[in-house]
Amino acid sequence: MAVIRPEPQTRMTGCLVSLSDMADRPPRVLSNGEVIDIGGKRIRYIDTPHVPHGRDARVIYEENGQPLFCGDLFTHLVNGPAITEHDIVGPALAAEDIFYDTSQEPSIAPTVRSLADLAPRTLALMHGSSYVGDAVAALLDLAGAYSRLRAAIADVPA
Repeated sequence: MAVIRPEPQTRMTGCLVSLSDMADRPPRVLSNGEVIDIGGKRIRYIDTPHVPHGRDARVIYEENGQPLFCGDLFTHLVNGPAITEHDIVGPALAAEDIFYDTSQEPSIAPTVRSLADLAPRTLALMHGSSYVGDAVAALLDLAGAYSRLRAAIADVPA
């Protein structure tokens, strides 16, 4: 029987900041857009620096079943079911009104729109119910909200 030796993998920032210090062997640095086969599942690693926050932000897209593992995108405070078909954009914006944790760099709305181009079927959330409705529309709605928020911030006098 073959011995499986998992290899720690993440982006360069993650390796430099923490993984290299914690792993029992050197981690492999992943490139943006790199696809990895994990036993018949193909996952695409996508860098999203500062989207929604943190320079080490990223998402993972599983190409077979088409879920997008969103990390902190769509964070919401509702203690709901594991999976929902209900709105996740409104609750995410309500959480943003509390935390003010989303970066408002120019890249945020275009990056979220580019994730919609993947046409995911499920949005797997780290904080809140995962979404099985119209995932593309939810991503585009969130991108639009970020665009409006950024424009409103730009209109505030210094």
